[in-house]
Amino acid sequence: LKVIELMESDDYAEKSRKIGEKVISKLQQLQEKHAFIGDVRGLGGMVAFELVKDRLTKEPDPAKASEIIAGCLKRGLLVLKAGIYDNVVRMLIPLVISDQQLDTGLSILEEVFNENA
Repeated sequence: LKVIELMESDDYAEKSRKIGEKVISKLQQLQEKHAFIGDVRGLGGMVAFELVKDRLTKEPDPAKASEIIAGCLKRGLLVLKAGIYDNVVRMLIPLVISDQQLDTGLSILEEVFNENA
C-alpha cells in the first residue's frame, strides 16, 4: 500500500508520460535523419524503435540493431534487443531518472546513430 501511496503522491504516471513524450519526440527526429529507423513506438517510459534495411519494404536489420546496442553499451547506455526478427531496440526508462540523465542517454543514442549511419 505504501508503494501505491508513493506512486500517487509523486505522480509517477505523469512522469512516465513526460518521459515517453520526450524520448519518442527525439527518436522521431532521429528517424527523419536516419533511414534505418523504420518505426518508433512506445507507451510512457517503455519505448522501442525498429531497425530496417529499407523503410519501404520494412526488411528487418538485426545486424544494425546489434551495432546500435554494442555502440550504446560502449558508452554506458544499456538497451535491449527485442522483436521476432531481433531488429527492435527496446528501452524501459526508470521513473526516477533525472532530466540530466535522460538527456545524456538520448545524446548517447544520437551519437551511436550518427556513427552507424
